[in-house]
Amino acid sequence: MKAQIFSVGTEILLGNITDTNSQFIARKLTEFGIDVYKMATVGDNFERLYKALKDALGKVDYIFVTGGLGPTEDDISKEVAIKVLGKEKQVVVDERSKKRLEDYFYKKKKAMNVNLKQAKFPKDAIILDNDRGTAPGCIMGEETKIILLPGPPREMEYMFVNKLEGHLKKDAIIKSKNLRIGLLGEWDMANRIDLSSANPTISPYFDNEGGFLRITAKAKSDKEAQKLLDEKEEEVKKVFKNLLISDDGLKKEETLINLLRKRDEKVSTTESVTGGLIASSIIDINGASDVIEESYITYSDRIKEKILNVSRETLNKYSAVSFECADEMVEGLYEKTNSDLCIATTGYAHKGLVFLAIKYKDQKIIKKFHFAKDRNKARLFTKNRALDLAILMMRGDYEDNIDF
Repeated sequence: MKAQIFSVGTEILLGNITDTNSQFIARKLTEFGIDVYKMATVGDNFERLYKALKDALGKVDYIFVTGGLGPTEDDISKEVAIKVLGKEKQVVVDERSKKRLEDYFYKKKKAMNVNLKQAKFPKDAIILDNDRGTAPGCIMGEETKIILLPGPPREMEYMFVNKLEGHLKKDAIIKSKNLRIGLLGEWDMANRIDLSSANPTISPYFDNEGGFLRITAKAKSDKEAQKLLDEKEEEVKKVFKNLLISDDGLKKEETLINLLRKRDEKVSTTESVTGGLIASSIIDINGASDVIEESYITYSDRIKEKILNVSRETLNKYSAVSFECADEMVEGLYEKTNSDLCIATTGYAHKGLVFLAIKYKDQKIIKKFHFAKDRNKARLFTKNRALDLAILMMRGDYEDNIDF
């Protein structure tokens, strides 16, 4: 089964608000095995919306329209859909919807005169009550069903889950799983795996945590879909081996916290170039208080000397942005905190030059990175590399992977 999704509103096209409705609907339709054929935003223009819906009619099983159901003149979605389906002569006032509006507005005549259009539907429409607002949704049509939903996300999401889902046909089960891959850039990750599989599919993605692969399987039953997922996951694991950071959808920080908590161990950080980003990302996760010991932002040379005992000789001879300084930073942090896992960063963010030092018990690595010459990207990439390498070191898997 196929669907198209249309969000209606000139304010979306102007960039004044973000269309989260389409994202929500697409994600929900995946659970029903309904393929989204197209998503589009249309302004509050009768002719353009009419053409968009008319073009979609007969090509898909469902047309979802969000927004444009209110009482004002530019709320045109229902009127357009009625015309597209040729149901203008079938429109009546739905007495139940009218009664709900009267209760909402305490039967105020002026309010009812303005809002009564929200209670008008074709006689054969399936009306979806709006328990969070005034504009009901509805389902109209036969071969292609046009489903009208309110624009405010709070109203739309509630209506979808509580009023609409029972009317949707489940064509198949679609299940997905995200595998978080460490250290590799998107192109390197994608080049290592065969992406031609049709079912399950494998798609590479890159977000603020780095690269991950999404495996998506489609089947008639949950058991069959899970079997397809498990088989493809094993193939991926054979390719990436120890570089697989997480196979359970967890953030890297969660994976690290779980490792530390399981071993009853602590982590401390000293950050110059990353300015506390690593520690902050860990602290963002519930349970961080169980594992994080101390954290320092040692930005200036003076503080590197004072807090971490980095020698003046090292700073003068090699500078603060050097292999030698990173080494003394992580050793100084270990001497100060005695933490099981110590992480140190130093570098020039605007140049993309970073030194990362990680010490786990008696193991230590120091890496030099050349990232994009973008201040915030360099800091983010450093944070991700630090988490990746820390996890690999704790698992005992880092020796074969430190050249990335």
